[in-house]
Amino acid sequence: MNNLRELLNNIWVVSPLKIVAMSIEHGLWDYIAEQGGKVYISDVLTAFSWKERPFACITGVFVDLGLAVQRGQILGLTPISRKWLVKTSTDYIGDFIIRANTLAKAYDGHLETLMAEDVPDKTMCTQTKNAFGGDISMAETFAKSMDAMTREFANEILERIKVENIKKCLDVGAGLGAMTNIISERQPSAEITVLELPGVAQLLQNKVNSFTFNKQFKVIGTDWRDIRNHIDSNEKFDLIILSQILHEEKREDAKRLIEICANLLSPNGQLAIIGFLDDTSFLTHLFTLNLLMELGSDNITEPEISSVAQHCGVFLQTVYISSTSGRMLWLGRKCE
Repeated sequence: MNNLRELLNNIWVVSPLKIVAMSIEHGLWDYIAEQGGKVYISDVLTAFSWKERPFACITGVFVDLGLAVQRGQILGLTPISRKWLVKTSTDYIGDFIIRANTLAKAYDGHLETLMAEDVPDKTMCTQTKNAFGGDISMAETFAKSMDAMTREFANEILERIKVENIKKCLDVGAGLGAMTNIISERQPSAEITVLELPGVAQLLQNKVNSFTFNKQFKVIGTDWRDIRNHIDSNEKFDLIILSQILHEEKREDAKRLIEICANLLSPNGQLAIIGFLDDTSFLTHLFTLNLLMELGSDNITEPEISSVAQHCGVFLQTVYISSTSGRMLWLGRKCE
């Protein structure tokens, strides 16, 4: 890879555009240049508060693209990265790559939504097709693509959760209600509260209206941090679901969310947390590459999830690990 066109073609077609753009935004290449063109990987991890295992995978992408050379624990610039990605270079194109990534994220969002045609429920992709040429917010696009992925593993997850005796259920970060819709079909008498951000709540309400047992649903459009203004502290739930939400929060916020949910559980109520297995699994999901850079080492770990829950009287156990999606289920009951 000796010219600019070849570089741009490779970072677009091979799909590491997001990784390269984020590395530029965070100043990785400038940092290496400032250190004389090569650095110890440990120094990079310290300087940017990044994690070792994911960064090792990302480093492999840089090496494959010809942007970096690695010798043991030392990472160095190549003539390509020195010329095109270091801001002090007269040939710097980093701003162009960052702008291209912004456009690609919107485009990828539309593609992910259209991929929902592979799932049985066609309602979602029909809505998407109708709006494809219009102005779809990224929140809605993300919710629709996540809904398609959730339905792929929802039944496997719910086989591990006892829903037979549930009278009240709360789903925080419900998406488009894929999980709770199945619960309502299995337990038609249950009262189900679903909470989502305002940007997605109306879409969620429209989806709930199509459910067979929609009258038992209550949709709340708010950030979970404002949950106390919508749910009385005396109200208790037999099942609370946190699906793929903790990894989107910084460590202290994630701990607070677990505490809030644990305190809303009825005696012997179940807390179900669906997340990702580890940092390697994160890399199998495109959107989590953003989290690696944005959260650095500040996202909650598996031991911390268990510790916070236990402090609140909920003893979590790992009851399910998907070998294909990297998702796992922690499940525990509130001690009476």
